[in-house]
Amino acid sequence: MTSKIPSLLPRGWKLTEVKPMAKVHQQEALAQIRTLLALQRNYLAEERTALAEFRTGLALTVIGPTASTVVAYIFSALPLAQTIVLDVLNVAFFAILTVIGIRTSLTSRSKLKMIRKKEKIIKDREAAIMNSSKELHDLLCDCLDLESENK
Repeated sequence: MTSKIPSLLPRGWKLTEVKPMAKVHQQEALAQIRTLLALQRNYLAEERTALAEFRTGLALTVIGPTASTVVAYIFSALPLAQTIVLDVLNVAFFAILTVIGIRTSLTSRSKLKMIRKKEKIIKDREAAIMNSSKELHDLLCDCLDLESENK
């Protein structure tokens, strides 16, 4: 059923049919689900980044003492008069590298804890939307694993 209301609508515009309320509710719920899935993709990207920072910090922490030992061995084989200065610089450089690695690991670990809190919020919102109607529950019950949160 279309009708024209000349006083309210610009020329050429037609009044379209109003959608049933159930359809609007489903479309809004599906839009919310798409938004939540996008948030979950962002969460996974943030988690992947934090884990990469953590691995980098661990690598720097482990490589520092090992590389320092190798460089000290190479310097000991060379007949240099200033080996003490080189040893001090070697130890200082790799000690700083190790401290940076430990700091990176600790900061990325704290970021990872905050990111995991976001995951719980997203899962709770997904569960609320999924349980809002039987059709959505039937549609999403196989896709969303909400029971893993309780473990």
